Amino acid sequence: MDLLSSGRILIIDDRKNEDLQIFISLLSDRKIETAIESDLGTAIHRVQTDNFDAVVLDAKVSGMPVERTIQILKNIDPKMKIIVKTDNNSKDLEAKVRQETIYYYHLSSFGWDDLKLAVESAIRQKALDCKKEDFAAFAFAEDKRLVLMVDENEAFIEIHKTNLEQHNFKVRVCYDADEAMELIRRKKPDLLMVDINIPVGSEGEHFLEMVMRNSELVAIPMLIFVDEESAAKYVKVLDQVRNSLPTLTFLEKPVKIEDVIPRVEKMLRIKVQSDF
Repeated sequence: MDLLSSGRILIIDDRKNEDLQIFISLLSDRKIETAIESDLGTAIHRVQTDNFDAVVLDAKVSGMPVERTIQILKNIDPKMKIIVKTDNNSKDLEAKVRQETIYYYHLSSFGWDDLKLAVESAIRQKALDCKKEDFAAFAFAEDKRLVLMVDENEAFIEIHKTNLEQHNFKVRVCYDADEAMELIRRKKPDLLMVDINIPVGSEGEHFLEMVMRNSELVAIPMLIFVDEESAAKYVKVLDQVRNSLPTLTFLEKPVKIEDVIPRVEKMLRIKVQSDF
């Protein structure tokens, strides 16, 4: 089943950006129907009267603060996926946007292909949400490799979980280190994806130390998400991780969707080769 076959998105952008046509052409090639509105009031009315799987909202669209626009759109259709794009990122803007639990936060420097992947992922997830499929039923299917994600950001988890599942991975999610350790004891994953900043339960740093002390867990390939601030904060433990884990890679946040699957596949190939 092609979950993109009936995809429809609304782009809200009041700037005349010729490059936007490149993006629309990319979506057209994937048979995704696109509507564009430059006036915020008209765009909100369309969301009220029409049916869209996702909205791509330019953070600088005039009319009202972006966080208020997100709140209105979510109130109209809680299931609709909201993707915010911006040319000029700032900590203040990103904090306001992420606080509203959007689907994806896209920086223009990532390129149009990254935004296209986010839209495709959003449409698939919307279709899956509407069908209310129970992913837990096949979470431990024998023909799929199990990835355990340990992260606190629900929006970040949602988009990367969908991306992994579309590439035939099983995905289990934990929001704190203690829960992750308990799940690992019950079912060892093929790969760990860990954010070093885990605010609930044991911190990410402590989780990594627990892994390094366990000879069985050390053998599990691990992909660590880390931002610049955390890299400076956890210099010592990250150096220990580099020296302790045989199959390890780092991805710096913000993470491009297109970078994840190639890294995961490469790590699992290395693990398989090392087992022989």
